[in-house]
Order: sequence, then C-alpha cells, then structure tokens
Amino acid sequence: TSTSMITNDYYDARNGVDSATTNSNGDNKNEHYHPLAQGEVPFSVTKTFDSYLYAILLLSSAFVPGVLSRLMVLGGAITTYLYTVHLKPRTWVKNLSCAALVAMSPVTSGLAAWHVLCGGAFLESLGASVGTVGAGDITTLPFHLIFKSPLLFLVVALFAGIMSREILMDIADCEGDAQAGIETVPVRYGKSVASRVALGCSLVSAMSACGASLIPWIRTFAVGGEYLRHLIAVLPTISSLPTLLVNFQARKALLAVVGSGMLLRRSFIVWKTKGEDVNLCERAIRESLISVLLVLASFL
Repeated sequence: TSTSMITNDYYDARNGVDSATTNSNGDNKNEHYHPLAQGEVPFSVTKTFDSYLYAILLLSSAFVPGVLSRLMVLGGAITTYLYTVHLKPRTWVKNLSCAALVAMSPVTSGLAAWHVLCGGAFLESLGASVGTVGAGDITTLPFHLIFKSPLLFLVVALFAGIMSREILMDIADCEGDAQAGIETVPVRYGKSVASRVALGCSLVSAMSACGASLIPWIRTFAVGGEYLRHLIAVLPTISSLPTLLVNFQARKALLAVVGSGMLLRRSFIVWKTKGEDVNLCERAIRESLISVLLVLASFL
C-alpha cells in the first residue's frame, strides 16, 4: 500500500495531476495535502525512498508462507506499479484493479495462515493431496472452498466498498484528472453518473457485509424457528449496549450495519447533489476508512 501510494503521488505530481493551486481559503494549498506537488519533498528523495520500499517488499515476500500466497503478494506488487503507469488512464480499469487488490488481501492472508496453522491433516480432510501440497504442487489445493465460506462476503463487501470509494475520489479529483487527460468515470460520463455508480457499489457492499451476519440467522429461522426462540429468550437480558455487544452474533451484525451504513449514507448524500459538492465527497472519502475498519471487525 505504501509503495503504491508513493508511486501514484510521484507520477501525479510529475504529470501535473496534483498541483499547488489556491483554494477557497486563499492560500497556496490544495484541498488535498500534496507535499510533492507543493515542492515540499523533492522528486529525487521520493524516488529513492520508493525504491527502498519496493526492495523491502520483494525481500519480505520471500518469507510469506505458501507458494500461492507468495505469488499473490508479488502479483499485487506488480499490479500496483502497472496501475500507476499504465492502468490509471483507462476508464473503469483503474477502479476495478484497485478494488480487486484490496478485496483479495484477506484471501492472501487466509492462505498464508492456512499454510502455517492447518498443516496436512486439515488439507486432507478437505480433499487435498498432502503429499503433492507438501512437495509444492498447488494445483490440488481446494482454493474454491474459500469462496464457500463467509470470506466470500468479506471479499465482495471490500471490493464494492473500495470501488465506491475510488469513484468518490475520482469525483473529487474530476477537474485535475480532466486537465491531465485522465478519463476517469466522472470525466467521461459526468459526475451525476459517477455518483450513481458509487451509490450502487455502496449498496452492494452493505448487502454483502450485513448478509454475512444475517444469513446464518435466517437459515436457522427457516429450518425450524430456533433463532426466533433464541432471540425471544435473549432479548429480556439485553438491558444496555454493553450487554448487547457481549452477544457474538449481535456484535457482528451491529458492526456490519454501522460500518456499511456509514458509507451508504454518505454515498447517498453525494448522489443527491449529483457529485457537485466536493466537500461532501471529501467527507465521504474520509469516513469510508472508518467504514472499512468496522466492516472488517464484523468478520472477526
């Protein structure tokens, strides 16, 4: 993440996408803080520091457990560079690639943890060949089973949520991207269309985040009404918020609803203004970071 952000800021400042212009307060500062564009950090220092970060990334990737997770880390590092240099000017591709990178991070972490903690016995119970996995053959690893677990909801929620945030960031940077010749979604189709896309992605993210907590309850209720009887038994004991948070399923549902609801609410407000209010976009972008943290916490 650090390498991609620094590389992105370097190319944006060098190509004039980020520039030190006078804002509404009358000073020579951006609405975003861009030290490269404002000349506070030399380009040479940035290139050197970024080179060190990429070297550390490549070195540390050798210690990532598992062949598949290691390849995903290296593929992500290559994609972050290609994103800035080649993918960013392409409409939709930049947003999709960035969202996919973030969404696949829990899969990469899960595969690494799986390799370290589970071992051959667990792989064998899932139908994988222990001998071939131990020898480095990853073709027999039941990768598809990951997407039959609640992890699928997390991947979809992250992908749609980051996609919404990326569109909102493009709306906020629409004028600068247009001047630099970068055809983002709002530049090509207009801020109104972009705000609708961001709202739609936020809705998908909210449905997926909340679905991970609510679907098990719905299934239990559909089978025999056991959850309804459990809820009736638990409700009289819930007298305060701390008591509610002690309940594991209730805590997960609350975090998912609050986290995804924050992003959905802000996206809806941006959509009502058709993306014309940059301050609302900025606020939605900032709050989306908290939203992602809450959604991630709901899967713990």
